[in-house]
Amino acid sequence: MPMVKCLNLHGIDAELWFENQDKHQAMIRQITVPSRHVDSDLSFDPLAFKRRLAAYRRALRKSPPRILHAHQARASLIPLLAGYLEKVPARIYHNHGLAYLGYRGLMRRLLRALEQVNISFATHVLLVSHSNLAAARSDGLLRVGKGTVLANGSAVGIDLQEFARERFNATAQTAVRKTFGLPADRFVLAYVGRPVKRKGFHFLLKAWKRTGLGLKGNVLLVAGCTQEECAGVLDRAVEGVKGLGYLTDLKDFYAASDAVVLPSDHEGFGYSLLEGAAAGRPLIGTDIPGIRCAIQHNQTGLLVPVGDELALSKAIQLLVSDAALRERLGRNARARAEREFDREIVLRGLLDFYHAELLPERWGSTAEGCSRNS
Repeated sequence: MPMVKCLNLHGIDAELWFENQDKHQAMIRQITVPSRHVDSDLSFDPLAFKRRLAAYRRALRKSPPRILHAHQARASLIPLLAGYLEKVPARIYHNHGLAYLGYRGLMRRLLRALEQVNISFATHVLLVSHSNLAAARSDGLLRVGKGTVLANGSAVGIDLQEFARERFNATAQTAVRKTFGLPADRFVLAYVGRPVKRKGFHFLLKAWKRTGLGLKGNVLLVAGCTQEECAGVLDRAVEGVKGLGYLTDLKDFYAASDAVVLPSDHEGFGYSLLEGAAAGRPLIGTDIPGIRCAIQHNQTGLLVPVGDELALSKAIQLLVSDAALRERLGRNARARAEREFDREIVLRGLLDFYHAELLPERWGSTAEGCSRNS
């Protein structure tokens, strides 16, 4: 949505086409840009795939675009194929993470093949992090010179106006902890995501249990999973884990925390890490493409090897025991978010990309002022 707003603001007529799934209704209700519902999610039912492709082609014929900008691997195949068949001049595949890197065997091969197909139908490829771009090139998905990252990475950056510093100071933390029923004087580690293995949730629960911190009143605070879902992951409740379920606004959630963790097997950039940085919190993540760009080790957070339960538990314990380290990493994380990932910077990169690659005759010098009041 910020991309569409930015493009419209700068004289490029843009419309947001979205998949109308039940799980996305809360977000769909917040859409404030020109939009329409067009099914685009990949279906493995051949008849459903054919229907969706035909419907997408009809929609393109009714409103023939000069540029089709498709996001995420699974949701991009039908739009890119339809755009190819309808001869849309510019077809952008915006990759939000190389999911196959988190799998082995047949699933890895299938997901990698999906990336290859999407790339083949695209005239331009964008990725959300430089480390994912490097991985795609080294793995032969993209030839050297093909593929672009907007500015310093991420999809649309972070709106720092929504993450004003005072929302995350000690006073705010005390207030929101009362709201969530959290102890005021204990360590709170925040995780955002569903309870799935590829996001490292099982790994995180095991590492948290290993620390023994939950037995001392400390809390692993989870957004995106209910208390019951958290307990069901390891078939037993883990002491100190508090699941809040789905939250539409996470700013109070970050304010309640002392640190933010994302121990994924694969990641595009990791928005919970970017938001945690904007909130001035130290970060913990796995040393993989995507997260490697979101965390500067020992500068804005700590990186640990994938699947290394001991290393993750030690990283958590280190932040618990060293308040000065937490303060330094959190301060650096906020400064980096301001310096490199402000939404204004990333959307200016989007306009620069459109200017250089797609619409050179319509542009003058580099445009500015994309995100303010949008």
